[in-house]
Amino acid sequence: MRRRSSSVPVRPLFPYPRGDEGGPFQPATHAKIIWPAMMISPSKRVTRGAGLVVVLLAFLWIGFFNWHVVADKLPYGRVKMQEVPDPSKLDKVLVLGKMPNEDVSWTHNLKQWTPFVYTMGKRPERGYILRPPSLQGREAVVYLSFIIDYYDALPNMTAFVHAGREQWHNSELGPWTGTILENLRADTVRRRGYVNLRCEHDPGCPDDVHPKHPTQSDIDGDDIRAHFADVYMELFNVSRADIPEHLGHQCCAQFVVTRDRIRERSREDYVRMRRWAMTQTVTTSFNAGWVFEKTWHVIFGMPPQYCPAPDVCKCELFGWCGVPKGGIKSLPSDHKGIKGKQKL
Repeated sequence: MRRRSSSVPVRPLFPYPRGDEGGPFQPATHAKIIWPAMMISPSKRVTRGAGLVVVLLAFLWIGFFNWHVVADKLPYGRVKMQEVPDPSKLDKVLVLGKMPNEDVSWTHNLKQWTPFVYTMGKRPERGYILRPPSLQGREAVVYLSFIIDYYDALPNMTAFVHAGREQWHNSELGPWTGTILENLRADTVRRRGYVNLRCEHDPGCPDDVHPKHPTQSDIDGDDIRAHFADVYMELFNVSRADIPEHLGHQCCAQFVVTRDRIRERSREDYVRMRRWAMTQTVTTSFNAGWVFEKTWHVIFGMPPQYCPAPDVCKCELFGWCGVPKGGIKSLPSDHKGIKGKQKL
């Protein structure tokens, strides 16, 4: 007589799709199915889970730490990551907003100006610390953010410019913004409080916007000019009676302002203006920037129509004072200068 085995039948960890005889696998009713996760005790599962969380947090911390530490060694154009010093200890600061594909390394070659570069990409960009709270309003939100953030620590003067090395807006001394800034006469900026870096009148002068009298075409096309009066009242917190009849000034949102002139307005004024730029729904982000382009000079204390004569502007801003009275006298051929040419 065969002895009956008292041992529990051994079954595989993973059930086979079919039994040994070709039928569906039928596990023994008295045998517990053992899945891989069940081979680990509850206490060990908790320990391993906690360990996994610690490892993930460690990776996140290393990534965050490396972003800040290694970023100091990453190229900023061809320069290290921008440093953000205390602007109140600086004489001249340069503020601009850049898109991810724009090279702003030229700003670090300026001897007299310290750059504060805001990144305008949809995602934070390595090598750049400063970032506006919104991308709406184009460069206006960058300019206003700098003023708001550093209102109590402004430099002696601040230049607000576009990011590109060359700009068609620069009508004097060539298209290079760096050349314009390096040749700008600081005494003129201090005396005026605000200067536009462009001297040519076209476009913008003698008048370009008529807030109270939009054309029928502007109204029919729902152009921002048709809403300019309402926007002006909101930006400046004034009544309709205080809206100017005409606005005129050189384009194109590149200018220099002194600390004292900026502070002639309260910080709350700039906060209100930025809020409009970030949240307005009356027009596009591009047109919101255009609105500020037409009003920067008013924001900084100039009359609604402010169009200095181009020759006076060039002379006072850059020392380019034209041909002296009586003309230029010819120089002897042996005058020191470029070989074969007269030095004037």
